[in-house]
Amino acid sequence: MPPVPGTAHAAFVLPVPYQPGAARLSPHADAARAHSTSWARAMGLLGQGVWDEAWFGAMAIPLLAAYGHPDAAPQELELASDWYVWAYWFDDHFTQAFKGPRAPRKARAYLHRLSLFTPSSGSARTPRPSNAGERALADLWSRTNARSSPGWRSRFAARTQELMRGRLHELENVRDGRVPTPIELIGLRRASGGASWAADLAELVSGAELPADVVGTRAVRVLRDTFADGVHLLNDLYSYRREVAGERAHDNGVLVVRRFLGCGAQEAADRVNELRTSRLRQFEAAVASGLPALVEGSGLDQEERGRLVRYVQGLRDWQAGAGAWHRRSSRYLDPDAVPAQVWRIEVPAWHSSAAPAPSDQGMQRQPL
Repeated sequence: MPPVPGTAHAAFVLPVPYQPGAARLSPHADAARAHSTSWARAMGLLGQGVWDEAWFGAMAIPLLAAYGHPDAAPQELELASDWYVWAYWFDDHFTQAFKGPRAPRKARAYLHRLSLFTPSSGSARTPRPSNAGERALADLWSRTNARSSPGWRSRFAARTQELMRGRLHELENVRDGRVPTPIELIGLRRASGGASWAADLAELVSGAELPADVVGTRAVRVLRDTFADGVHLLNDLYSYRREVAGERAHDNGVLVVRRFLGCGAQEAADRVNELRTSRLRQFEAAVASGLPALVEGSGLDQEERGRLVRYVQGLRDWQAGAGAWHRRSSRYLDPDAVPAQVWRIEVPAWHSSAAPAPSDQGMQRQPL
């Protein structure tokens, strides 16, 4: 694969990512793209200095939903697609809007205002939207409330607010010139990263809301954390150039490992890829060993067991779909290398690695 530049002196060849399952594309992909394009336009997310329609189309964010939720019904897929559009728009708008020494203070006020549009109570009143981001979030929350239970909605409200606050942590690191340690980065990502948020959304989209008795169990936490680690570490590999050279971010995993180990970009990328592989294998081991004991110990009935099975499959689909999307979207790739018809070119499935699972021991010795 071609070298991936991060800075002028820090290029690396993208390692071949391990993926235990092939990505599947929803038959409703084109409809989701058309819907989310119209929705983003109506909400005012396009043509306001963050994205124009050409860049929105090249990023192909609805394709992430179509790969991540291949079995979702059309309306659920459209909802997920719109959520991902808003989340990426929020990320890019935040990066553009908050710069300079006073940015964290202004960002806190901005995030507090946004949090008012994600109340955990379905009957709570929200302010009148005053800009495109608020308008889109208010619309999404209304549509999500209509099809969610109070328990799930409370969890998703908290997760959405953590997702937004995570950007503040990143901004403060940039202001202070601080690169977190690998352990700190993993912890922050699990608490406020997009993958944990997407795992909650997958419950709703897949009709797989976790039974209340198992949401906080260790077995489910291991599934969610290893899933999140895998998604975030993959994104770190693809987004290195954009985040480090373009956005001057300090929270990219490849950069964090480079600084922590004092190594070159290629070794850091290889280490990140190895760690990701070990996390995906740990996910599958947890499915094989932890879930049977959880099912028996929790006394779940047949319907609840079915939801748990759909949840696990939803995480597997999302992990594989994220890999396929990263290879297709222009968000992290050289624009000159992106095919013009990104929606019409099928991507071959990734190969499952036949090599022995990389051990975490080497990373722990560093320690990572």
